[in-house]
Amino acid sequence: MIMNSLLRLSLVVALLPAALVVPQSSNAQEEMREGRTYVGVLGTRVSHRSVDETKKVEGWSTAAALVIGTHVSEFFHAELRMGTGVSPGEIDQQLKLDIDYFASWYFGGHYPVTRYANAYAQFGFTHVKGESSLTPFGRYRAETAQSDLPEELRGPTYRDIAEKDYPGSSFSVSWIIGMDFEVVDNGFLFVEGGKLFEDTETNANVFQFSLGAKYEF
Repeated sequence: MIMNSLLRLSLVVALLPAALVVPQSSNAQEEMREGRTYVGVLGTRVSHRSVDETKKVEGWSTAAALVIGTHVSEFFHAELRMGTGVSPGEIDQQLKLDIDYFASWYFGGHYPVTRYANAYAQFGFTHVKGESSLTPFGRYRAETAQSDLPEELRGPTYRDIAEKDYPGSSFSVSWIIGMDFEVVDNGFLFVEGGKLFEDTETNANVFQFSLGAKYEF
């Protein structure tokens, strides 16, 4: 009796580590992201702020981008984005701002918040080519003599800003914080926000708020 009990106890002790290790190894293998590549698409609302230092107004444009990245380790990734403007934004109904194209390079870190959700932050650089122009109303104000304008329309115009390159500096620091959610195997939806670029020539600060999808393989 004692011998049988000892044998059963020995068998349980021998099998217990294997029972604990196997499920953990399986889960770790399923969640491992190191070495994976991912591709995705995103749509972005772009906020143009501080374009005119004398007025605290902002304009909203839209953009779209392709994303390709790789998980260089379990918690770090590198990413490239190539995007283009979709619709221009307006400042004070007088100045039109548009992004022709942009390219961003990021290095970031991500951390699992739950089994299906990851928080991430990334920092890098963005190259932007855009343009600025006066709207018809903006041209009317800029090209009409002040004395011929109604009193409420008199004052500084956006002519000087429209005649400058926008952005004046084509390279800038860029950053993003966001979360992704696995909705199917290796398929993620993500939401994020951050700064797209800061124009040192015009002092414009441009922020990005995006929604997208990506697939890892």
